[in-house]
Amino acid sequence: MFDFKLTPAYCLFNGAAILEQHGSEIIFLLENLDDVVLQGRLRRAFKNYLDSVRALDDCPGELKEEMRIDFVKGNRDQLRRCVSGLYKAGVRVGDEQEQALFLNGKENEKKEAAAVLLLDSILHDARSKKATDIHIEKNCVRFRINGRLERGEELVEERVCELVQRIKLLAGMNVIEKHRCQDGRFVYESTDPIFVRVSTVPVIGKNYLGSESLVMRLLDTSRVPLDLKHLGFNEDQLCGIDEILKAKNGLVLVCGPTGAGKSTTVAAVLLEMEKRESEKLKIISMEDPPEYVIPGVSQIQVDENHFTSYDEALAHVFRQDPDVIMIGEIRDEITAGVALRAALTGHLVFATLHTSGPGEAILRLENLGLERKLLASILRATICQELDYKDEEIFLCADLAIPKVKFGSLVEKFMSEEELDDLFIHLTNFSEAFNKTLDDLKSGKYKRKVLLPGGIYGQKIHKRIG
Repeated sequence: MFDFKLTPAYCLFNGAAILEQHGSEIIFLLENLDDVVLQGRLRRAFKNYLDSVRALDDCPGELKEEMRIDFVKGNRDQLRRCVSGLYKAGVRVGDEQEQALFLNGKENEKKEAAAVLLLDSILHDARSKKATDIHIEKNCVRFRINGRLERGEELVEERVCELVQRIKLLAGMNVIEKHRCQDGRFVYESTDPIFVRVSTVPVIGKNYLGSESLVMRLLDTSRVPLDLKHLGFNEDQLCGIDEILKAKNGLVLVCGPTGAGKSTTVAAVLLEMEKRESEKLKIISMEDPPEYVIPGVSQIQVDENHFTSYDEALAHVFRQDPDVIMIGEIRDEITAGVALRAALTGHLVFATLHTSGPGEAILRLENLGLERKLLASILRATICQELDYKDEEIFLCADLAIPKVKFGSLVEKFMSEEELDDLFIHLTNFSEAFNKTLDDLKSGKYKRKVLLPGGIYGQKIHKRIG
């Protein structure tokens, strides 16, 4: 109640924050320790604050002691951490302090400055935690890390509106529109930039009346794909992938739910191909937008709302004489047709698909207009994967499915998903996941009963490890 506080906007303008306060003793963090004018302002502000508090009947004894002020040098990251506490729910800056400490700017400029710093702090935290998405709903911020949402700090509700408006402004959206879905994008930072894709939708309910759900997808250009050997595949699977990389043409699908690491796997595969062939292959990717910067790969950003469609991009890609083509995601008839055309014209094509197995992948592509027999003739493999979580550990559950000999002639129109699955050779790491779980149970690491990795592969693990 009696703590001295600086407003976020003041901290942003001046590069100053409160590091510690114990009664009448306070330590300020300054980016520029040589700014004697700022030091003088802070001294006077803290002295005026103590004088006003000491005049109260219920003034604590520790605030009546001799005033002591110290200044220490800090950097921008330390300043962010100090200031971020001002946005936590339940923390409020007094009106008198706000009036005393703000510069003589307009009120909307103060709010905008506070929103700038808050967004900067959130994006910085997300980057340091290697988050792929940021969810902002009501006054709660959550980060998607390794496929799972983790709750961040709760924000002061009145600041959330300013934050959302700031994000919309950067993303080129209609700032005052709250009743329609909107999409946009912007770039954060000039060095090692992050491409931020923004989506807003109106939400209803007791806790969301008149508010929006805002999600930012972070595409960090500083992220380099992991080495293929470090993703979690076992030796048999790595040998199988090695054979796939030798193929001259055909279609390779990487399947799994959202957050399963499909883009990471594809990026690692392309990077491995580039390393092995040492610039002897022309590799081109078409994505909306690229999620990794892959050295040696010509990456095209496809934006069907503003610039190039996948069909148009493919026509230009063919003229680039590629050996390998990557399509970010097959999600409709157009992208499915693009993948088919690229594979049929003598190229090795990689693409991601939201399915849980090879049989389901065939049915899904058939539903998107591809003929099953034709698809069977070009399909070289599917990599179906999901991330499984045990406490803080992450384990890759993967099934490398390679079509059996005479696969194309065995495929029939009315086969079910399970029957189609049986036409593949399955190289899985399910037994490793199962044995690891048993070892952890025996060691007492997990108190709850865990028999098998969870997720979409539960029943398939039962079937394939016996």
